[in-house]
Amino acid sequence: MVDLYDIASSGMAAQRTQMDVIAENLANAGIPRADGTVFKSKTAVFAQASPFATTLDGALRNDADIDLSDLSLVGEDAPAPPAGVEVAGIVQRDGDPQYRYDPGNPFAARSGARKGYVAMPDVDSISEMVSLVTASRAYDANVSMLEAAKQMDMEAADIDRMT
Repeated sequence: MVDLYDIASSGMAAQRTQMDVIAENLANAGIPRADGTVFKSKTAVFAQASPFATTLDGALRNDADIDLSDLSLVGEDAPAPPAGVEVAGIVQRDGDPQYRYDPGNPFAARSGARKGYVAMPDVDSISEMVSLVTASRAYDANVSMLEAAKQMDMEAADIDRMT
């Protein structure tokens, strides 16, 4: 049986990571770096987490002393049960910096075609805020799923006590 608690908690953890990445993007929007580099916005990439039974089955197959013929964890043809989500990685988005004319700024280019311009991160605050609201609502949905699973477990335990 798939553990609903694991699925909900993995979703909550993934969305929390996404919100942290968005917060970093928003914190660096419109701010030049002292070392002259330009901040590149980032995003979290999600992937389906591997089910525990599949992971265990793979680990057992690597152990030659265990006879796997008796195990019915996950058959070769059996579909893998859902196991939640995991953060596969955090990647930088491609995008050219935005340039703002500010010749008095100490970070402005001193020569070349962009003389007097300051390179700023290409972070769209509005789309970042929309992504933040989306991640927050997904987090809340996982919390609701967790609460519903908890309530079902409590009601099932009450029914079991009555019988």
